[in-house]
Amino acid sequence: MTRSIYLISPTEAFPGYHSLEVLNTWRILNAVNFSDLSITTFAALVPRDWHVTICDERINRVDFDTAADVIGITGKVSQRNRMIELARKFRARGKLVIFGGPYVSLNPDDLRPHADIIVRGEAEEIAPRLFADIASGKWEKDYEGTKPDLSLSPIPRWDLYPRRVAITGQVQTSRGCPFDCEFCDVIQYLGRKQRWKEPDQVARELDVLHRFGYRHIFFADDNFTVMRRRTHALLDRLAEWNAQHPTGSVRFSTQVSVDLASDTALLDHCVAAGLWSVFIGIETPNRESLAETRKRQNIRVDLAAEVTKVVQSGIMVMCGMIVGFDHDDSSIFERQAAFIESLPVPAISFGVLVAPHATPLYARMQNEGRLVTLDDYGQGEFLQTNFQPKLMSRDELHAGAKWLMNRIYAPDAFARRLLAFVETFPTRSVPGPPAAFGPLELALAARLAHCGRGERDLVALFESLRYKRPDLRALLTYLLVFYCQAHLLIERYSVSLPPVPQYPQRVKIA
Repeated sequence: MTRSIYLISPTEAFPGYHSLEVLNTWRILNAVNFSDLSITTFAALVPRDWHVTICDERINRVDFDTAADVIGITGKVSQRNRMIELARKFRARGKLVIFGGPYVSLNPDDLRPHADIIVRGEAEEIAPRLFADIASGKWEKDYEGTKPDLSLSPIPRWDLYPRRVAITGQVQTSRGCPFDCEFCDVIQYLGRKQRWKEPDQVARELDVLHRFGYRHIFFADDNFTVMRRRTHALLDRLAEWNAQHPTGSVRFSTQVSVDLASDTALLDHCVAAGLWSVFIGIETPNRESLAETRKRQNIRVDLAAEVTKVVQSGIMVMCGMIVGFDHDDSSIFERQAAFIESLPVPAISFGVLVAPHATPLYARMQNEGRLVTLDDYGQGEFLQTNFQPKLMSRDELHAGAKWLMNRIYAPDAFARRLLAFVETFPTRSVPGPPAAFGPLELALAARLAHCGRGERDLVALFESLRYKRPDLRALLTYLLVFYCQAHLLIERYSVSLPPVPQYPQRVKIA
């Protein structure tokens, strides 16, 4: 067998808040937000005497005529259907198809019939045996990975990845999370014992991304700051690394838990190292729902006050918010709206609770007979769930979520949170005069201007803030794009739905 492999990350069933699909849909820029870490990492595990090509389907079309003998396909649950479709077409062409990644690790029985080989879990330690077996023609149908020491994880093959298309590079500095949220699928295959890369190993990965032109890098950790001693050591190295690139310093972003806010020294250290934004899973102001889902770290604090502390330190926050817990009745939508309005956080990733396969939530819903068989895999659709809520119907949950989505992203509501963010975020000196809108901002502003008076006023606010706070130019541009992406999601999934009688829509984005 010729030793050649074609690695594919398929498109997802629907775009999320962070995909920036709006730039492509509105024909403004051919770009994706995050580079793909899965196919580039696995490519680095392929033996040197193999020929490797990769495809991020968000960027390039899949080459069904590839000369490669082996096709590797990875994906999350949102990529499930496309994974199966691609496998069927390649197997019909006589190719050997391998499935790997998060979804096959969580639900191997679902995907096993559609591939020749499935690889569950982390591949670093089993990759040599896998490729040796394939080369000899004596491969097995099922390979199970281990929880490897991350010093074994190679630098991803960014040399194979399309250049100048992804805005944000990615580095994974740790795997696993010690928390035990009921709906989280990550800890089911990466574990609750966190494992780390050494700071110098992280710096070597940063060197490669910097050489390829990335100036914004996302640390794809499940919880970047949860282990304090390790985090401080890494932040020291990041600050040192950034200081070595004064004309091309990098802004970092990552995911953290809200307990970061209680550690002033750690906050200051994050800022000094170049951390400019974090995602925090707040989920809900309903303490009963937080207890239900075992989100204990969010319970005994004033969540709005803690989020404000992070912004006051000089780090922009993006909040994840969810409705649909068993302790949520129809009052949750107004409660969530009031809570979100109290935050200095324009960017809200809002959704409905879904039970991913292999999670404790999925098992509980299955035992209680509440799973919706139409979507038994937890693939979900925007503002839909795959189980029967406890205190309302699925239709009531969907209608309330639709109302809340429109409420959160009404231009005036977004403008209030934007102003709160700017007023809360500390001012820093920036060399040079204030900058007017560039081509990207002008193109987005022109598109929004056709949507209504509220959107035109919001664009004017963005422009005035850009002059008032030149130190926030990059963050304001990101928030403008984020708003447009949320706008796209509303256009695609919410506005076409009928109004909600008990929650009359105050703003309808069209």
